[in-house]
Amino acid sequence: MNWLRRLVNRYPNQLLLLLTLGVLVCFAFPQIGRLSYVLYSFIALLLTCGPAGRGHSRAIDDRLYRALGALAVAAMWLWLITPMNLLASGVPLALSWSVLVGWSLVRMIQSLAARAQVSRPLLMGAIAGYLHLGLTAGLVMGAVETIQPGSFQPLELTKAALASGDLSVIESSGAFAEINYFAFVCLTTVGFGDINPALPLARMLSVVTSIAGPLYLAVVMGVLIGRFAGSFQSSGSSD
Repeated sequence: MNWLRRLVNRYPNQLLLLLTLGVLVCFAFPQIGRLSYVLYSFIALLLTCGPAGRGHSRAIDDRLYRALGALAVAAMWLWLITPMNLLASGVPLALSWSVLVGWSLVRMIQSLAARAQVSRPLLMGAIAGYLHLGLTAGLVMGAVETIQPGSFQPLELTKAALASGDLSVIESSGAFAEINYFAFVCLTTVGFGDINPALPLARMLSVVTSIAGPLYLAVVMGVLIGRFAGSFQSSGSSD
Protein backbone atom coordinates (compact mmCIF):
# COMPACT_ATOMS: atom_id res chain seq x y z
CA MET A 1 0.00 0.00 0.00
CA ASN A 2 3.00 2.30 0.40
CA TRP A 3 3.51 2.45 -3.35
CA LEU A 4 -0.13 3.46 -3.81
CA ARG A 5 0.19 6.20 -1.20
CA ARG A 6 3.33 7.50 -2.88
CA LEU A 7 1.59 7.45 -6.27
CA VAL A 8 -1.39 9.40 -4.94
CA ASN A 9 0.83 11.95 -3.22
CA ARG A 10 3.06 12.41 -6.26
CA TYR A 11 0.46 12.47 -9.07
CA PRO A 12 -2.88 13.57 -7.55
CA ASN A 13 -4.02 15.75 -10.46
CA GLN A 14 -3.02 13.18 -13.07
CA LEU A 15 -4.89 10.43 -11.25
CA LEU A 16 -7.96 12.66 -10.80
CA LEU A 17 -8.02 13.40 -14.53
CA LEU A 18 -7.54 9.71 -15.39
CA LEU A 19 -10.39 8.61 -13.12
CA THR A 20 -12.68 11.32 -14.48
CA LEU A 21 -11.97 10.31 -18.07
CA GLY A 22 -12.62 6.69 -17.03
CA VAL A 23 -16.14 7.61 -15.87
CA LEU A 24 -16.80 9.28 -19.23
CA VAL A 25 -15.66 6.13 -21.04
CA CYS A 26 -18.01 4.04 -18.90
CA PHE A 27 -20.96 6.23 -19.87
CA ALA A 28 -19.96 5.97 -23.53
CA PHE A 29 -20.31 2.17 -23.26
CA PRO A 30 -23.39 1.31 -21.14
CA GLN A 31 -22.25 -2.32 -20.89
CA ILE A 32 -19.62 -1.22 -18.36
CA GLY A 33 -21.74 1.54 -16.82
CA ARG A 34 -21.62 -0.02 -13.34
CA LEU A 35 -17.87 0.46 -13.23
CA SER A 36 -18.41 4.23 -13.31
CA TYR A 37 -19.70 4.23 -9.73
CA VAL A 38 -16.53 2.52 -8.51
CA LEU A 39 -14.56 5.28 -10.22
CA TYR A 40 -16.85 7.89 -8.63
CA SER A 41 -15.91 6.44 -5.24
CA PHE A 42 -12.20 6.63 -6.02
CA ILE A 43 -12.62 10.25 -7.18
CA ALA A 44 -14.30 11.24 -3.91
CA LEU A 45 -11.64 9.46 -1.85
CA LEU A 46 -8.81 10.96 -3.89
CA LEU A 47 -10.26 14.45 -3.48
CA THR A 48 -10.75 14.19 0.26
CA CYS A 49 -8.02 11.79 1.42
CA GLY A 50 -5.26 12.73 -1.04
CA PRO A 51 -3.09 15.87 -1.01
CA ALA A 52 -6.11 18.03 -1.93
CA GLY A 53 -7.70 17.13 1.39
CA ARG A 54 -4.78 18.16 3.57
CA GLY A 55 -3.12 21.38 4.55
CA HIS A 56 -5.37 23.89 2.77
CA SER A 57 -7.10 25.26 5.85
CA ARG A 58 -7.60 24.59 9.53
CA ALA A 59 -7.26 20.99 10.71
CA ILE A 60 -10.94 20.86 11.69
CA ASP A 61 -11.92 21.91 8.17
CA ASP A 62 -9.76 19.17 6.66
CA ARG A 63 -11.36 16.57 8.94
CA LEU A 64 -14.85 17.76 8.03
CA TYR A 65 -13.91 17.67 4.36
CA ARG A 66 -12.67 14.07 4.61
CA ALA A 67 -15.80 13.08 6.54
CA LEU A 68 -17.93 14.64 3.80
CA GLY A 69 -16.13 12.54 1.21
CA ALA A 70 -16.88 9.34 3.12
CA LEU A 71 -20.49 10.43 3.58
CA ALA A 72 -20.85 11.13 -0.15
CA VAL A 73 -19.51 7.70 -1.10
CA ALA A 74 -21.79 5.98 1.43
CA ALA A 75 -24.81 7.95 0.20
CA MET A 76 -24.07 7.01 -3.41
CA TRP A 77 -23.85 3.29 -2.71
CA LEU A 78 -26.95 3.40 -0.52
CA TRP A 79 -28.76 4.98 -3.47
CA LEU A 80 -27.40 2.40 -5.89
CA ILE A 81 -28.51 -0.66 -3.90
CA THR A 82 -31.92 0.78 -2.96
CA PRO A 83 -34.99 -0.21 -5.03
CA MET A 84 -36.00 2.58 -7.40
CA ASN A 85 -39.49 2.79 -5.91
CA LEU A 86 -37.96 4.17 -2.68
CA LEU A 87 -37.81 7.70 -4.04
CA ALA A 88 -36.24 9.41 -1.02
CA SER A 89 -33.02 7.38 -1.30
CA GLY A 90 -31.60 9.91 -3.73
CA VAL A 91 -31.91 12.86 -1.33
CA PRO A 92 -28.72 12.17 0.73
CA LEU A 93 -26.76 11.64 -2.48
CA ALA A 94 -27.93 14.89 -4.08
CA LEU A 95 -27.16 16.92 -0.95
CA SER A 96 -23.80 15.34 -0.06
CA TRP A 97 -22.37 15.40 -3.58
CA SER A 98 -23.54 18.97 -4.23
CA VAL A 99 -21.74 20.16 -1.09
CA LEU A 100 -18.70 17.97 -1.82
CA VAL A 101 -18.16 19.24 -5.36
CA GLY A 102 -18.72 22.86 -4.34
CA TRP A 103 -16.21 22.59 -1.50
CA SER A 104 -13.77 20.64 -3.70
CA LEU A 105 -13.80 23.28 -6.42
CA VAL A 106 -13.23 26.07 -3.89
CA ARG A 107 -10.24 24.20 -2.47
CA MET A 108 -8.96 23.40 -5.95
CA ILE A 109 -9.13 27.04 -7.05
CA GLN A 110 -7.37 28.08 -3.83
CA SER A 111 -4.65 25.54 -4.59
CA LEU A 112 -4.31 26.87 -8.15
CA ALA A 113 -4.06 30.44 -6.88
CA ALA A 114 -1.30 29.46 -4.44
CA ARG A 115 0.95 28.09 -7.19
CA ALA A 116 3.62 30.46 -8.43
CA GLN A 117 3.84 29.08 -11.96
CA VAL A 118 1.65 27.29 -14.50
CA SER A 119 2.69 23.65 -14.86
CA ARG A 120 1.38 20.53 -16.55
CA PRO A 121 -0.05 19.01 -13.31
CA LEU A 122 -1.71 22.35 -12.63
CA LEU A 123 -3.45 22.31 -16.01
CA MET A 124 -4.46 18.67 -15.54
CA GLY A 125 -6.03 19.55 -12.20
CA ALA A 126 -7.95 22.43 -13.78
CA ILE A 127 -9.27 20.19 -16.57
CA ALA A 128 -10.18 17.44 -14.11
CA GLY A 129 -12.07 19.98 -11.98
CA TYR A 130 -14.20 21.04 -14.93
CA LEU A 131 -15.00 17.46 -15.93
CA HIS A 132 -15.66 16.55 -12.31
CA LEU A 133 -18.19 19.37 -12.14
CA GLY A 134 -20.08 17.87 -15.10
CA LEU A 135 -19.97 14.32 -13.71
CA THR A 136 -21.24 15.46 -10.33
CA ALA A 137 -24.07 17.39 -12.00
CA GLY A 138 -24.97 14.19 -13.86
CA LEU A 139 -24.93 12.15 -10.66
CA VAL A 140 -27.15 14.66 -8.87
CA MET A 141 -29.50 14.84 -11.87
CA GLY A 142 -29.72 11.05 -11.82
CA ALA A 143 -30.70 11.19 -8.16
CA VAL A 144 -33.32 13.86 -8.93
CA GLU A 145 -34.76 11.64 -11.67
CA THR A 146 -35.29 8.86 -9.11
CA ILE A 147 -36.70 11.29 -6.52
CA GLN A 148 -39.10 12.85 -9.05
CA PRO A 149 -39.55 10.45 -12.00
CA GLY A 150 -40.09 12.31 -15.25
CA SER A 151 -37.89 15.25 -14.27
CA PHE A 152 -36.04 15.00 -17.59
CA GLN A 153 -37.87 14.19 -20.82
CA PRO A 154 -37.79 12.32 -23.08
CA LEU A 155 -35.65 9.61 -21.51
CA GLU A 156 -36.79 6.28 -22.89
CA LEU A 157 -34.18 4.23 -21.04
CA THR A 158 -35.01 5.89 -17.76
CA LYS A 159 -38.74 5.33 -18.25
CA ALA A 160 -38.13 1.65 -18.87
CA ALA A 161 -35.97 1.38 -15.76
CA LEU A 162 -38.46 3.18 -13.55
CA ALA A 163 -41.25 0.92 -14.79
CA SER A 164 -39.58 -1.91 -12.87
CA GLY A 165 -39.69 -0.37 -9.42
CA ASP A 166 -38.37 -3.48 -7.71
CA LEU A 167 -35.01 -3.10 -9.44
CA SER A 168 -32.17 -1.31 -7.68
CA VAL A 169 -30.63 1.77 -9.26
CA ILE A 170 -27.34 0.02 -10.06
CA GLU A 171 -29.20 -2.61 -12.09
CA SER A 172 -30.39 0.22 -14.33
CA SER A 173 -27.14 2.15 -14.42
CA GLY A 174 -27.09 2.31 -18.21
CA ALA A 175 -30.27 4.37 -18.12
CA PHE A 176 -28.43 7.32 -16.56
CA ALA A 177 -25.89 7.76 -19.35
CA GLU A 178 -28.45 10.00 -21.03
CA ILE A 179 -28.75 12.19 -17.95
CA ASN A 180 -24.97 12.59 -17.74
CA TYR A 181 -24.96 13.59 -21.40
CA PHE A 182 -27.57 16.23 -20.61
CA ALA A 183 -25.51 17.44 -17.63
CA PHE A 184 -22.55 18.19 -19.90
CA VAL A 185 -24.85 19.85 -22.42
CA CYS A 186 -25.94 22.19 -19.60
CA LEU A 187 -22.39 22.64 -18.32
CA THR A 188 -21.14 23.75 -21.73
CA THR A 189 -24.34 25.79 -22.42
CA VAL A 190 -24.66 24.09 -25.81
CA GLY A 191 -28.40 23.42 -25.53
CA PHE A 192 -29.13 20.79 -28.19
CA GLY A 193 -32.74 20.56 -27.05
CA ASP A 194 -33.11 16.77 -27.40
CA ILE A 195 -33.57 16.43 -23.60
CA ASN A 196 -35.43 18.99 -21.51
CA PRO A 197 -35.98 19.46 -17.76
CA ALA A 198 -39.70 19.06 -17.18
CA LEU A 199 -40.15 19.71 -13.43
CA PRO A 200 -39.17 22.78 -11.36
CA LEU A 201 -36.34 21.10 -9.40
CA ALA A 202 -34.82 19.70 -12.59
CA ARG A 203 -35.06 23.10 -14.26
CA MET A 204 -33.33 24.89 -11.39
CA LEU A 205 -30.60 22.24 -11.30
CA SER A 206 -30.08 22.72 -15.05
CA VAL A 207 -29.84 26.49 -14.55
CA VAL A 208 -27.30 26.11 -11.73
CA THR A 209 -25.20 23.76 -13.89
CA SER A 210 -25.33 26.17 -16.82
CA ILE A 211 -24.13 29.00 -14.56
CA ALA A 212 -21.44 26.94 -12.83
CA GLY A 213 -19.73 25.85 -16.07
CA PRO A 214 -18.87 29.31 -17.48
CA LEU A 215 -18.21 30.65 -13.97
CA TYR A 216 -15.63 27.93 -13.30
CA LEU A 217 -13.92 28.59 -16.63
CA ALA A 218 -13.84 32.34 -15.98
CA VAL A 219 -12.34 31.97 -12.49
CA VAL A 220 -9.80 29.30 -13.45
CA MET A 221 -8.75 31.10 -16.63
CA GLY A 222 -8.31 34.29 -14.63
CA VAL A 223 -6.08 32.49 -12.11
CA LEU A 224 -4.04 30.73 -14.81
CA ILE A 225 -3.57 33.87 -16.89
CA GLY A 226 -2.54 35.78 -13.76
CA ARG A 227 0.02 33.11 -12.86
CA PHE A 228 1.35 32.96 -16.43
CA ALA A 229 1.65 36.76 -16.62
CA GLY A 230 3.37 36.83 -13.22
CA SER A 231 5.92 34.19 -14.21
CA PHE A 232 6.52 35.98 -17.53
CA GLN A 233 7.13 39.29 -15.75
CA SER A 234 9.46 37.61 -13.25
CA SER A 235 11.54 36.07 -16.02
CA GLY A 236 11.59 39.39 -17.87
CA SER A 237 12.77 41.36 -14.84
CA SER A 238 15.50 38.85 -14.09
CA ASP A 239 16.84 39.30 -17.62
